[in-house]
Formats: sequence, C-alpha cells, structure tokens
Amino acid sequence: MSAGGYFVGADTGGTFTDFVALELASGALTTFKVPSVPDDPARAVEDGLRRLRDQFGVAPERVERFIFGTTVATNAIIERTGARTAFVTTRGTRDVLELQRQWRDRLFDLYLNKPEALVPRRLRLEADERLGADGAVVRPLEEGEIARVVDAVRALDVTSVAICLLFSFLDPTHERRIGAALIARAPDVHVTLSSDVCPEFREYERGCTTAMNAYVMPKIHRLATRLESRLGEAGCRAPLRIMQSNGGLMSAAQARAYPVHTLLSGPAGGVVAAVEVARAAGIENVVTMDMGGTSLDVCVIQHGQAPLSPAGRLSGLPVKVPQVDLHTIGAGGGSIARAVRGALKVGPDSAGADPGPVCYGRGGTLPTSTDCALALGLIDPAYFLGGEILLDRERAEAAIVERLARPLGFADAAEAALAVVRVQVANMVAGVRAVSVQRGLDPRDFALLPFGGAGALYAGLLAEELGMTRVLVPPEPGVLSALGMLMTDVKYAHRTTRLLEAADGRELEPVFRELEERLAADMEADGISSADILVERWCDMRYRGQAYEVGVRVTADAAGAADVPALARRFHDEHRRLFGTAAEDEPVELVTFRVLGTGRVRKAGLPRLPEGGRAAAQKGERAVRLRPGRPAAPCPVFERAMLPAGTRLHGPAIIEEPGATVVLFDGHGAEVDGHGNILIAVPPPPAGGRVAP
Repeated sequence: MSAGGYFVGADTGGTFTDFVALELASGALTTFKVPSVPDDPARAVEDGLRRLRDQFGVAPERVERFIFGTTVATNAIIERTGARTAFVTTRGTRDVLELQRQWRDRLFDLYLNKPEALVPRRLRLEADERLGADGAVVRPLEEGEIARVVDAVRALDVTSVAICLLFSFLDPTHERRIGAALIARAPDVHVTLSSDVCPEFREYERGCTTAMNAYVMPKIHRLATRLESRLGEAGCRAPLRIMQSNGGLMSAAQARAYPVHTLLSGPAGGVVAAVEVARAAGIENVVTMDMGGTSLDVCVIQHGQAPLSPAGRLSGLPVKVPQVDLHTIGAGGGSIARAVRGALKVGPDSAGADPGPVCYGRGGTLPTSTDCALALGLIDPAYFLGGEILLDRERAEAAIVERLARPLGFADAAEAALAVVRVQVANMVAGVRAVSVQRGLDPRDFALLPFGGAGALYAGLLAEELGMTRVLVPPEPGVLSALGMLMTDVKYAHRTTRLLEAADGRELEPVFRELEERLAADMEADGISSADILVERWCDMRYRGQAYEVGVRVTADAAGAADVPALARRFHDEHRRLFGTAAEDEPVELVTFRVLGTGRVRKAGLPRLPEGGRAAAQKGERAVRLRPGRPAAPCPVFERAMLPAGTRLHGPAIIEEPGATVVLFDGHGAEVDGHGNILIAVPPPPAGGRVAP
C-alpha cells in the first residue's frame, strides 16, 4: 500500500465491530470485522487498529480521521444499565416522569404497563423556584435553596444529575445556578441541564430526554476517554469523531456533553451510505433494511433524501433529539428461535456476541437465525467472514432438532429451519409495513436495499412478500454503516420553543440569530471554517389549538428576513400532504424554531469496478434448501469479487463475499452495475396474488 493518509470508520454492533479504511490518495477501501467486546468497546477498536497495521500495512500514524459509531448508549437504555441518576425539578412536578402521557401503545390492553422511568421516585428532588409560562420569575431561587438541593443530591450517592426546571427553555438562569453549584461542590458528578439538551416545551418529553442524557453520560464519557487513550497509545493522532443520530459527525467533547445524540449512532451511518449507493444506481426511492446480529433497522428514503425526525422513541420512552427516522425490531442473525406453547417464535431476544449462535461453538445452546441459514446451506461454514470463523453445521442442526423439530413435529432440521426463515421474514414484513403502508406509502413503489451481515440472505423473500420488484445489494453490505461514517459531514443542531402568532420576519430574526450564534460556536470548536458551513432554518408550526406540529423549511424574503407569508403557505401545503386537509382561514402558530448546521469535510466516494475483466466464473456448488416442500438441490456458488460489471445471473444461485452472502432465489435475475452493486429483479406477484399492503 502507499504511504498516504487514511480515514477510518469503526461501527460497534452487538456481535462484530466493522472497520472501513479509506486511502485518500487512491480512494481504495479496506474492510474487515473484529469480534465486539461488549464490556469494553474500546478494546475492539484497539484490536482493529492492530489488524489494520499487521495485515494491511496501515500504520496508526497514517490515520488522519477516526470515526466511531456506538450502541453503548442505546443498550444502556434498553437494558437499564445506565448510571444511578438524580432528577431535580420544580416543586410540585417531580412525578412528571411517572405520569407520562395519556397515550397507550395497545389501546385495548387492560394490563398494559407504562414504561418504567429511568429515575425512580426516591431519586427525584424538588427545588423551591418557579418560572411562569412567559419566562418571568414567579418564585425566585434563593441561595439557601440551592445549597439545600446540592446537599440532598450529595446524600443520594449518585453519579449523574438531570436538572429540568419548569419553563427553563425560556430562561435557563435557575438551572445554570444549580448546575454550577453542583459542579463546584460535587465535581465527580455528571450534570445535565434540560436548557442545553432539550430547550423545548412539553415537560414530560423534555424531562425524559434530559434524564436519558444524564443516565448514559458516565458510560459515554468513559468510552470516549478510553477511545482517545487507546488511539493515542496505538500511535493514532487523529481527532476522534463520533457518529450521531442525525447522520452527521460530532466531536468527542460534544459526545461527552450530549450522549443522547448517539442513540442511533451506527444505524444512521448505514442510512447515509444507502442514500449514496441508491443515488449512484440511479434510484431515488428505496426502503433500507439493516440486518445485523441483533436487530433490524428499517428506513424509507424518498427523492434521494434521508428522512430526519425531531424526536423518536427508545424502549417506550420519548427522546427529543434530531435523528434519522428509523424503525427497529428484534430481527437479526442472532435472533433466537424457540418453541413456545406449541408455536414457533423467533426473536426479539438475540444470542449476541457472547455466547453467539450455536454454530459459533462458544457455548450457545439455543438455535438462531444464523444456525438455520447454515443448516439450509445458505452459508458456507468454511467461508464465514472469509474463513476467519469456522462454523459447526452439525452442532447447529442438532440444536435445531432438539429445540425446534422434535417439540414442534417437523420432519428434520431443514424443515424446522425453513419455518424459522418464514417467521423471520414475516417479522421483517411487519417492520417494513410500519414505515411504509402505515404511513400511506406503497412498498411496491420502492426498491429494497438490504445491508448488514444478514440482510441479503432474506431480501429476496422479503421483496416477494411485499410485492417489491427491485432489490439493490451494495458491495460489502456487512460494513455499510461503517462506510457511511466516512461519507457524511459534521452536523450540529439547535432549537428553542417560542410561541408566536401572526409574526413577521423581523420577529423571527432574533430567535434564529441566537440559535445560529450557538451553532457557529460549535463549528468553530470543531475546526470548521465559516466558508464550509451550510445553515438551514426550520420551524414547527400548527393551527391554533392543535396538539401536534408540522416542520416547515424557512426561506428568506427580499430583505433577507424570514418570509412568513411563504412559510404559512408552505405549512398549509405540508399539512394537506400529510393529513389530506388544510384550514387556510385558521390562525397559524409558530412554535419551535430550529437551525441545522452542516460543516462540510472531505468524504469517501463509491469506488467503481475496473473496466473489462473476465466473465463471471462459478467457483463451486453446494446443496441448498430454498423453498418448503422441495428437497435440497445443487446450487451454483459465485465469488462476488470475481463478478465484473455487466455480469448477469439467474437464480437459484449463491453469491458470497467475506462479510455477507447474497441469495438469488429461483425466478430472480441479477445484474452487476459499474459500482459493483447487485441489482436483483424479482418477478411481480401474479394477478390476484397476495401482496402485503
């Protein structure tokens, strides 16, 4: 390899940590996986840097940028393994985390329990102060009250504190005074202010987001510190950047202060890369499915744009931070299959990295989706991760027989494995429907773009079930999320709630200017010059009396101020598009103001396949079971790296690469484009046939 510089992306998943190294001079990509270390993700990074040096000749000092995606914060919320956290709020409001909202996920479930608050009631404290809805001081915060609150927090023996006072998004002074006193008298305690993390109205959502940030802050702080230490010890002097939920990069310092922005760190990278892959293939509308070892993340991309949402949910709890609009279900390669009361259940629990599927031979005893794919012949046991891990097919089949075939009456391991695949695909169909059909979109109008280590195994069956006729499988799909981290920019966002009616552009300007000043400070701290910064203005709007808002892009008028008449018209149009109606005679309220800043940096591109090359050569064949009611039959096997542009294949066939396997089912056709993408044509369902919508 040359002596040029490299950008490196590392995406830590539940089973593997994916690495992508971009050589800046040539644009060549090097990819590989190392086993994740759940107890110490930084150690997997150290292992990856060592392998990058020893196997690929890339010394750590040649790494000019290192980008990391993590699920640490996500797992801490889901598993409730975050820090012992105190919650400080205005007197009379400490139970807002318990009261939550009137909504019910399952309307007719009489035994439904609301999600448990991250901070138990005994750790929630009240401060004797109050602001009014206009931001004016109703009850001042006295110095003696600050001292009392600080003493009470110290007596609780907590490692993190969330401070969320009533209407602090209008005036953060009281929060900052309590926060400063805590930092002075308890310097080892991590402090989060709602006016910094979520300066918006709606007390429950703001309080929950603030508590979430405090709950995961110690873990992310330790992780970022350990990563920087390990990178430095390895000789890597590149600044550490973290992938955040909105699809952009942030500094390690920002990640320490706002770890709640890392909740969708890895999956967001995959969506960024998927947008670029689809654009290179000339496809604007795709449904992405990122299927790793633990979960399946689904996203709908329309008109070549990744959808952003101002809020989301995790483990039943609201989180009000900008994020890529993803839907996640427990359907991955490690999803465990069980016989439950005479029925087959697959997922959502996963075998993860430790002990992993039965075929890994690391102590796992419960059959998983990967074990079933191996038993059906879809995966070569000697070529998993390019042969780095040898899979034990006999052990997998024995577990399938013992745990599934015998209890459920299947003839053999293969029949049980096919049933697992059918259930897995049904779960995946439900995940795609949640972001398409349930939002008024027909999946048949989209191409399916699978990635992750397991996505291409099932993409053909999923497309058949949904009536989708195109599948686009990118090169190296198993590490696409890590590649996406090298294809994005630095992004920061700020927002605030200011309820305005009948405003003109001059009323909006001071609000936007204040937000943009904070944005500029973030970019300057990250070393981004003003010439490389793009700023977008957005506003959440609603009709007076509505309980929900619609986000609308803000444009400028001839004088350079916000064009309010055009903004109102755009709101009516967007409301009509989303809900089928608009009330143009009703007064419109401007609620929450947002600015999104993009700091442009050098990024990776998609390499093209070399011109010419030999015709595709079959590397072998093996017995594969693809459909119920049909015996295993010989199936041709191809090495993906040996397929030149223009290659055409007809199913059934298996296309292998070290990190993923593409299954081309009977009746499906495939063609390789100039970027190495595999474009699969799936026959449409017969007239009158069943289609998921």
